[in-house]
Amino acid sequence: LKRVGKTQKEISERIGCSQSAVSRHLSGKSVGRKKCGKKRCTTRRGDRTLRKIVEKDRFQTLGDLRKQWTESGVETSRATVHRKWATGVAFP
Repeated sequence: LKRVGKTQKEISERIGCSQSAVSRHLSGKSVGRKKCGKKRCTTRRGDRTLRKIVEKDRFQTLGDLRKQWTESGVETSRATVHRKWATGVAFP
């Protein structure tokens, strides 16, 4: 409707919502709740790196895995390595 030349007020009356909602939609600003929960401490790339380390030798200790992962540039704790391993991220 905007491409046809209708105003925001006309669009809002036609589709049955507020003019401000039309404005937000047209401007691309999404207003809503922020993500909840804890932020990720590793990236997908880091997870792939851990997977490759595990594929080389599946019988390493968590300490060894953490050491190799840290050497590759991902600084994490032993608990994070355990969590990634336990949830299956590190499995090929």
